[in-house]
Amino acid sequence: MDSRFLQRLFSLVSSAEILFLLLLPLTFIILKNITRSCSKSKYLPPGPKPWPIIGNLLQMGNQPHVSLAEIAKIHGPLISLRLGTQLLVVGSSAKAATEILKTHDRFLSARHVPQVIPRESHVLRRVALVWCPESIDTWKLLRGLCRTELFSAKAIESKATLREKKVGELMDFLVAREGKVVSIGEVVFSTVFNTISNLLFSNDLASLEEKGMSSGLKSHVRKLMLLVAAPNIADFYPIFAGLDPQGLRRKLSKLVEETFAIWAINIKERRNSYVHDSPKRDFLDVFLANGFDDDQINWLASELFSAGTDTTATTIEWAVAEILKNKEVMEKVEEELEREITKNTISESDKEQPLLLVPKRRL
Repeated sequence: MDSRFLQRLFSLVSSAEILFLLLLPLTFIILKNITRSCSKSKYLPPGPKPWPIIGNLLQMGNQPHVSLAEIAKIHGPLISLRLGTQLLVVGSSAKAATEILKTHDRFLSARHVPQVIPRESHVLRRVALVWCPESIDTWKLLRGLCRTELFSAKAIESKATLREKKVGELMDFLVAREGKVVSIGEVVFSTVFNTISNLLFSNDLASLEEKGMSSGLKSHVRKLMLLVAAPNIADFYPIFAGLDPQGLRRKLSKLVEETFAIWAINIKERRNSYVHDSPKRDFLDVFLANGFDDDQINWLASELFSAGTDTTATTIEWAVAEILKNKEVMEKVEEELEREITKNTISESDKEQPLLLVPKRRL
């Protein structure tokens, strides 16, 4: 076709019209998906009527848990919403939660994998526990290893000395800084982080002396959690997943590789010196004994760090904050400590019954 003819043709068409022509097929595809999903809505729990294309996204607000509670007051304990093209069903009562998590657990136990995770589904099925999309045999094996080697009563009891050591290091650190300002959240985060790193690799990967969450591996784990939790257009409209419109997947992919590189030397050295059937001193030995490759070890380690550090540190930080601002609770805690602790140092084995006041107040 004559190029001059094309130039004349495009000169007659404005940029807005060209944009409209480009977006028209995309809009048609989105509307078609919405129409198809809406045709099945008669089988879904009640909920607010969704808007075209965006669904109920605008009703989520800045505090989704509060918004969902308010919607449940109107439509009942079991509700359904549309977030873009995705269906969300929420149970917000004890009965609904029992039905979902216990009665029908077998049918509802699949996990949603965010589009930001920088691995394809077939790879995650082999290496991941938290992000494995289905409860397949590999996932059951990983869950079983974690249950027996980390979370069983025997495993927890066997690591009591390690926990006491890390708590002792935290107390020594706080005593040395008496009269100075200390960020409870940061030092508790480091303590929990080092406890997990010793369970996995038998060494510390963080320091109580580091100032701010910008230091080392702690920063990487915090950033990993923030990126995974960030609202992602590709989750609401999977048609955009390949485009990664916000660049979240690219950022997480880079951060994941940097994080894995931090403990790569631990894995390499242990793999080179590992002797089959030798006594297992940590979870890395368990990985090696079961023939796991580096990718499997890296993903499981990152999942354990992410799941165990920030939530624990945040809970303790808020508990301390609540106690400090409530004089009555502070006095009761002091009374219980004076009554129950009769010597300078104690261990887990000294107390058959745990101190209950602080956990009760926290809950």
